[in-house]
Amino acid sequence: MNILSSLGVDWTFFVHLVCFGISYIFLTQLVLKPYAKALEEREKRTVGNEETAVRLIEEATRLQTTYEQKARALNAEIKHYFDRARLEANAKYDELVNQARAEANDILRTAKATLEKEVQAARKSLGEEIPAISSAIASKLAGKEISL
Repeated sequence: MNILSSLGVDWTFFVHLVCFGISYIFLTQLVLKPYAKALEEREKRTVGNEETAVRLIEEATRLQTTYEQKARALNAEIKHYFDRARLEANAKYDELVNQARAEANDILRTAKATLEKEVQAARKSLGEEIPAISSAIASKLAGKEISL
């Protein structure tokens, strides 16, 4: 103890040491532990939210990729149906046009045949009337009746 008294340490040092210990325990239990617990909880939530955000971004990217693939597949299927319908429509169009052309050609042939018959009938009729018309013209020119 001589050493401590020569350094100027007396019984108040031990009182200060006990007060410090009690204060340390009190502050540790009532202030520092709840603060450390709150800080740890905050870090968990922050890190947890960051991990959740990263996971949600990855999931959104995956869903977008899936959506784009399905959209491409659907567009290809729609294009397939559209192309098939267009081919069928073009085939039907060609069929109807060819049928209309055939009908028009038949009508033209029939009209030409009818016209040819009418021309032949008119020629025959005129051929029979030529002598009568010729004698009528000659009679008028001559001023007297001429028969051929």
